[in-house]
Amino acid sequence: MKTITVSLGLHDILRECIDQVAVYKRKIDDPDEILEKSKLGKELTEDEDKQLDDWILSSALKIFLDSKEMLIIPEDAAHKFADHIVKRLDDLKMKFAYQDFYAYQFVDKLPDIVRRAFKIRDVFSKKHISDEVKTICKEAYLSFIQGYHIASIALCRSIVESLLKDRLNIDIGELQKLNDIAYGQGFYLKGTWDRIDQIRRSANKFLHQISKGNTPSEFDNLKILGFTQEVLQTFMN
Repeated sequence: MKTITVSLGLHDILRECIDQVAVYKRKIDDPDEILEKSKLGKELTEDEDKQLDDWILSSALKIFLDSKEMLIIPEDAAHKFADHIVKRLDDLKMKFAYQDFYAYQFVDKLPDIVRRAFKIRDVFSKKHISDEVKTICKEAYLSFIQGYHIASIALCRSIVESLLKDRLNIDIGELQKLNDIAYGQGFYLKGTWDRIDQIRRSANKFLHQISKGNTPSEFDNLKILGFTQEVLQTFMN
């Protein structure tokens, strides 16, 4: 009898849909009995052969794509084997396998994405920001809701730098100096200078100490996003 999962969460419904059609089968248990049977040279049934192939492909794809996300793939035996298995797929099956892998990642993250999106304040301004700054703002927002806090904080600093360069009509300059110049020319009050400096110092702290394991938390990221919203509001009102 088929088990029916009743859920109010869209992520559960989507996950069931992916399970039904995926080339990349994520929930495959290790086929120990089939592997043992294969080692002994016993003939496998058609179903057993398919189960073993699915397990090998899914395991290889996870190893391959997990390491690909690190931008460089180790040349050890496991990763070479995974690369060999994955590269055996034709272009269409490869595309479907990638889709399945990242679709599972998305539905796993969906509840946290929604939760984080609700945490970001709704802030309004009288003026429109430039298209260039708008792009950075969007990426800072999307990075936060997906849990990429280092990227989001780096982009917050970039937002403020871009605002200052636009206001001062210059193309280069370090954030601390830009902040001092803009404040000295009376573009904003000391409170805004403080906020920009907090963004600068927080970004430097995390971006320069990543190698020491000093990575930002969701709370850290949300705090810096809030400061950035305040600065944006000052510039756009």
